[in-house]
Amino acid sequence: MGLSAALLLVFTLVSACEAYSISFPTSQARRSVWQGTRILKRFRPARHYLQPVRQANPWPMQPLFHPYQGSRQDLRPKATARDVKLTNHHDKFYSCPITIGTPEQEFNVAFDISSSITWVPSMHSPPAYRRMHVYKRFNDELSSTHSTNYTHFDVNYDLARAIGYRSQDSVTIAGLMITNQSFGEALLEPDLFRGMMIDGILGLGLNNIDEEEEPSVFDNMVSQGLVPAPVFSIYLNRYGSGSPDSVLTLGGANPEYCEENFTFADVTEHHRWQFEIDKVQLSSGDGIFTSGRQAVIDSRTSFIVGPMREVHVLNTQLGGKLFPGHPGLLSNSYVYKYKFDCSEVDDLPDVEFIVNGKKLSLSSRDYVVKTEEKGKSVCVSGIFGMKLKEKDEPDWSLGLNFMRAYYTQFDKGNRRIGFARALSFPQT
Repeated sequence: MGLSAALLLVFTLVSACEAYSISFPTSQARRSVWQGTRILKRFRPARHYLQPVRQANPWPMQPLFHPYQGSRQDLRPKATARDVKLTNHHDKFYSCPITIGTPEQEFNVAFDISSSITWVPSMHSPPAYRRMHVYKRFNDELSSTHSTNYTHFDVNYDLARAIGYRSQDSVTIAGLMITNQSFGEALLEPDLFRGMMIDGILGLGLNNIDEEEEPSVFDNMVSQGLVPAPVFSIYLNRYGSGSPDSVLTLGGANPEYCEENFTFADVTEHHRWQFEIDKVQLSSGDGIFTSGRQAVIDSRTSFIVGPMREVHVLNTQLGGKLFPGHPGLLSNSYVYKYKFDCSEVDDLPDVEFIVNGKKLSLSSRDYVVKTEEKGKSVCVSGIFGMKLKEKDEPDWSLGLNFMRAYYTQFDKGNRRIGFARALSFPQT
């Protein structure tokens, strides 16, 4: 069997598995990732751009503990902050349009705080895979400014991964064109966005120095003088509410969406938006559930996720109970969910995250999710417990429900994160 025929057969089998089994068992998901990795390795000899990851980087990156030192004086004095409208996809993802190439090819991408790479699907994915996954795909042959950056990328989204190779082209967002920008062309994409009209990812995370990652879209936006400061900020609305559109502000913060005073926390890791939490407590004074823990802002999850036992005590103190049928804390379950009596939700105390000595309070409206199940209202805690992660991972992940409550400022120049209470708007 020839190489192309073997590729077609394997990709057909992998795609069929995805199409007929939306919820992958862990073993099956790992098997698919292994198959995709093997295919990528076999694909390399046939295409010149799929070379080993550790090949010399043609665009070497300076150490980025303070990435904008030495570049601030080069910023254009007339550059102004830009607001980018974000589309809310049922409180699960927030996306915005970007264009790549000359002439421009448009894509709708979800922002990601956890990774720095921007990627879109490639036209060079095998035909069988393209038929099973309907996304817009970048066609490098149509762009006169395209070049290939001889390395591959691999981004892990828990049980799914995006795998492909890096290219270089112009990328435009909010009318700002970033030239010679490295981005990923995905040969295998995770099935995260099915039915949501999202094509790829806009990476807004910190660069991983240890892996010599190339400058992100925002890094180059700053170095090319397109924005006035190495700061971006995010306001997220609630789906179906009367709030204004969600907004990503490039180059500063927009005071129209938040209260005046920010609480700042220093970034404690060089490759992610991580900071220290002094403690977590209830406004009723019923106990401190954690102290001296590390937290990360995580746009990949809709919820707040914390250590299993601490979250169990917190939710129990609030009156929550493990979801019916849950095997319990001694089981091998990975995530622990809790439910409340909907008639008592409005009277629940605030959950307070103490950061740099200041209270960041979440009301029950922020941390309780109300849904309908068989015609009845179900109230679920938006604070999940999770079994211990890897040693180098943070204890808490503050997801989209936290970011909806707090306007968040990401200051790359000073390596800090700022939080200001998002302004309340009338509900429809």
